[in-house]
This record gives sequence, C-alpha cells and structure tokens, in this order.
Amino acid sequence: MLPDILKEKKIKSILVEKEEYFDVADIKKNHPDLKIDIGKIVVVKKTEFIKAEDVALLSDFDNAMRHIFKPKK
Repeated sequence: MLPDILKEKKIKSILVEKEEYFDVADIKKNHPDLKIDIGKIVVVKKTEFIKAEDVALLSDFDNAMRHIFKPKK
C-alpha cells in the first residue's frame, strides 16, 4: 500500500533512518479493512511498526474468513 493512503487514513507513523513506519496497534484498532504482514513488524521502544508496503486491503477471501471465524474479544 502507498504511504500516502495510510497518511490519509490518519495512521500514526514515525521516521526511522529516513524510512517511514506505521503504528501496528493503530492499524489493528482503527482500520479493520487493512491487514499487515506480521513477519515484517519492527519493534521500536516497545511499540510495533510496519512499512506501508507490508500493509494491504483485506480481500474478499479475508472478509469471508473473518465472518466464519469471528475474532475473540
């Protein structure tokens, strides 16, 4: 996904060595339409971040699976 799209969604971000990373907790909490590649998560000061290229929109298959296997709250 493009960084500009994530910025439009007002997802928190930081710059680390001139690379922009987005807050994983913010994505999980406020943007259920997005999925992240958990293998690409970077931890900075006990907070998880991810690059924009490792974030994607949920596919129709993902949505179907989410409705079949409802997440525990």
